[in-house]
Amino acid sequence: MKESKIISIVLLAAVVIFILFYLLTRDIQMPQNQSMPWQSFINNQGNTVVFNLTMGSSNLTDAIHLFGSEVDASFFESKGKIPELEAFFSSTKVGGISADVILNLILDQKSIKRLNNNIKESMIMPSGVRKTTFNLTAEASMFGIKIKSLTFIPKADLLKETIINLFGEPSRVKLASQGVSYWYYPTKGLRIIIDDENKEILEFYNEEIQ
Repeated sequence: MKESKIISIVLLAAVVIFILFYLLTRDIQMPQNQSMPWQSFINNQGNTVVFNLTMGSSNLTDAIHLFGSEVDASFFESKGKIPELEAFFSSTKVGGISADVILNLILDQKSIKRLNNNIKESMIMPSGVRKTTFNLTAEASMFGIKIKSLTFIPKADLLKETIINLFGEPSRVKLASQGVSYWYYPTKGLRIIIDDENKEILEFYNEEIQ
């Protein structure tokens, strides 16, 4: 009986603390200098800027300062497509938003040769795509490689109403398949993939996505 009373008091105290926390924080505004995904824009050079990273100019080191040092780099090759070097930041947090971040890095022949000389593992995935990972020497050489594009995948599902409130109405919407559509925001250098079954995906590029 005594234990039951103690538990009730603890639970009541927890509820009171939660209510007080809500009342004290509900009107707090995000700092104006806080870089958020809906604040992306096209600069005077025509490049997309998001999270203070400029596509085509900022490099992997700049991103590490923002997203943390826990990053995995992989090289993806598939028939008929341009090979892609991706840097993956898992469960990072930006502006209080938990998300996965994928950077597509700009490759040249010199970089490709250096990577090929420092392969750690290469495997064919079920999709038929070859995935290659690299040793520390190759990873260290990637720090200065510039960012081509940035993909931001929030952990929480975003309702369409929430997206419109944050980003505004898209300039156009393209239906990709049943339950999947592309929302385009050219003035933000952004395409949002709306998927009724999976997480929404925000893709930031310099050029308009076709």
